[in-house]
Amino acid sequence: MSNLPSRTLTKSEEKALADLKGKLSEESLADEATLLRFLRAREFDVDGACRQYMATWEWRRNNDIDNILKTPRPLTEELKNIMSYGFHKFDKEGRPCYVEKTGRVDVSALLRLPEDQIIRWHVWNTEKQIEQMAEKSIELNKEITTLDHLHDLAGASLNLRKALSLFTRLVKLDQEYYPERVGKIFLVNTPWAFPYLWRVAKSFLDPKTRDKCVVLNSLEMGKLLDYFEAEDLPVEYGGTCRCENGCLPEIPKHMLAMSEDPELKEEYIAAKKSFSHKIECEGKNESIGWFYRISSKDIKFGVSFLKRCDKENESSNRREEWVVKPDYPLHGSKANVGFYHCTSAGTYTLVWDNSQSRFMSRTLKYHVMVSEGMTDEQRNGSTPSINSLEL
Repeated sequence: MSNLPSRTLTKSEEKALADLKGKLSEESLADEATLLRFLRAREFDVDGACRQYMATWEWRRNNDIDNILKTPRPLTEELKNIMSYGFHKFDKEGRPCYVEKTGRVDVSALLRLPEDQIIRWHVWNTEKQIEQMAEKSIELNKEITTLDHLHDLAGASLNLRKALSLFTRLVKLDQEYYPERVGKIFLVNTPWAFPYLWRVAKSFLDPKTRDKCVVLNSLEMGKLLDYFEAEDLPVEYGGTCRCENGCLPEIPKHMLAMSEDPELKEEYIAAKKSFSHKIECEGKNESIGWFYRISSKDIKFGVSFLKRCDKENESSNRREEWVVKPDYPLHGSKANVGFYHCTSAGTYTLVWDNSQSRFMSRTLKYHVMVSEGMTDEQRNGSTPSINSLEL
């Protein structure tokens, strides 16, 4: 692929490339396209790129990654009853696209599989897309070094949080061993819980990868045609493609009926009364999320905050303040959803106020969730040791 057209390097970039080559042995030396990916990932810091490249070279050699496609894809049979996924054509730039019905994954069943096999399955898929890149590069006579992912989140619920540990491990692997491989990550059909899930997930992505994410709700699917030709995009995503055997395998039947709505508690709010739900937060970047349905739209909802004080400095003048001002909901029987980012330690109180009603009681069905605050490592984008990623 090194003879295919690619963008011209600046003089400083050419020097960095030459310096990196000079640090590598004949055995470990790779083609220029590969070395440039590591240099770009490290902002052309030669020493940093060299360390990351050599760690990758050792990992590939120790795990025989160069020959992984000569073996069957792991977990093929097991995953048929857990998730729908597959490779589907290319975008306008020639990048191969992996599509996954992430919102309909049986997370509990997935996590029962051996983690080392899930990781090997992920690596096998990535290597397959790299093989597709090489073939497409020759076909189009231009260098293609990046890939796309399209994750359909329709049906996704908070249950996806269970897979956070696995997700972070795969992200770490990609960022360490496959730098600068991501073209675009499309997150489509985003559900009500997406802001909550995304806040947690994006903390593990490096800034460059976050910038490559395209988030689209169900009404914005037409924007995918900015990136794909219609004939290369499945009909359900706004294209015209109808593959003979389906663009993707069928979703496991037991996942089709899964609701993305959370389990709701029920409360009866009498006339002239209110109902409140208190939450203690430490002010360490937690997020509070709420999801509720109410039998009438004439009941106000708001969130108040009372700052925590040390006992020695506790003041009788502490005042509770509204951080989400009380207002009438947009919907009654339909879901009302919201989130609040906590930056101060204290008591946050969610209030549903029916005090203006003289005679009518109301029925509230609700769910409240609190995300844990991120650690300093998570905020800084660092993740567990590279040594923990052996297959």
